[in-house]
Amino acid sequence: MLDDKKDDIFLSRWINGELSEEELREFQSHPEYKHYTKIMAGADALNLKEYDVEKELAALKSKQRNEPIKKAGSIVKLWPYFAAAASIAIILGLFLFNSGESFSTTYGEQLTVTLPDGSEMILNAKSNAIFDKKKWDDNRLVNLDGEAYFKVKKGSTFTVATKNGDVTVLGTQFNVQSQNAFFEVRCFEGKVSVLNKNHKEILTAGKAYRNLENNIPEQWTFTTQQPSWLSNTSSFRSTPIKYVFKELEEQYDLKIKSPSIDLETMYTGTFPNNDQEVALKTVFSTLGITYSLSQDGKTVVLEK
Repeated sequence: MLDDKKDDIFLSRWINGELSEEELREFQSHPEYKHYTKIMAGADALNLKEYDVEKELAALKSKQRNEPIKKAGSIVKLWPYFAAAASIAIILGLFLFNSGESFSTTYGEQLTVTLPDGSEMILNAKSNAIFDKKKWDDNRLVNLDGEAYFKVKKGSTFTVATKNGDVTVLGTQFNVQSQNAFFEVRCFEGKVSVLNKNHKEILTAGKAYRNLENNIPEQWTFTTQQPSWLSNTSSFRSTPIKYVFKELEEQYDLKIKSPSIDLETMYTGTFPNNDQEVALKTVFSTLGITYSLSQDGKTVVLEK
C-alpha cells in the first residue's frame, strides 16, 4: 500500500495533476495504480445519471453527524484540496457497493463483457463502463467513457449514456465512441436513436453520426460489418490528427509531444493496434511528419 500518512495528500495531488513526471511514472508502476485509475475513470463514466448526488451526500453527512468522528484532523486538512474528488469517489463507491458493475481497460487492451440480459459489450482501449445490475431488468442503462461495441438482445429500451450524448435502441449492433469532445455512433444492425445536445437522429444499419467539439453534426454511410478495432486496426475518416494521436497513445501507452504540429489537420487512414513501429510509420509518413522516440520508448517527439 501507499504510505498511510501520505497517501491521501499524494492522491489529491495526482487527481489535480500536480505530480512531477518522476512521481507520476513511479506511481504508474505501483500495483495499486490501476485500481485508483479505475475508480476515477469510473466516476467520469458514471456521468451521475440515475443517481441523486446531493441526496446521497446529504444522507452521508447526516450519518456522519450522528456517529463518532474518527481521524477528524486529517480529514479537515485534506478537505480544501480533496472535496470535489472525494465526493465523486464516495458516490461512486456507494453506487458500486450497492449494485454497480464497473469495467475498464488499459492501454492496448480490449475487454468483452456479458451484460445481465445476455447482451454483449466489447470495450476498446482506455475505456470505462458502469451499469446497475439490480435495476437492469427495468432499466438497461450503461454509462460509457471511451469506446465500445454493443450487441444488444431484443427487449426493453437499451441506453448508452455518455457525457457527449445518449444512444437508445431496442435490439441491434452498434459502436459508440465518446472521448473528450469527440462523439461518434455507427449502426451495424437494426436501428438506433442518437441524442446529442438536444439534437436527435435515427440511424439505420450502415449509417454513422459524428459531432466534433459541438460543431455541426455530420452523417455518412459505410459498408463494413463491424468496427475495425475489433480486428486490431484503428481507422479514421476526415478526423483531426489530435484524435489520431490520442488513439496512438491509448493503444501503445505513449506520450506524443507535438509543439510545432497543426493538430487540426485532417487524417483519413488506418494503423495497426498490434505493431507500434508500423503504426507510427504509417501515420507520420502519411502526414509528412518526422518523429523520434525517447530512450525509454515511451515518448514520441514530432517535427514537421
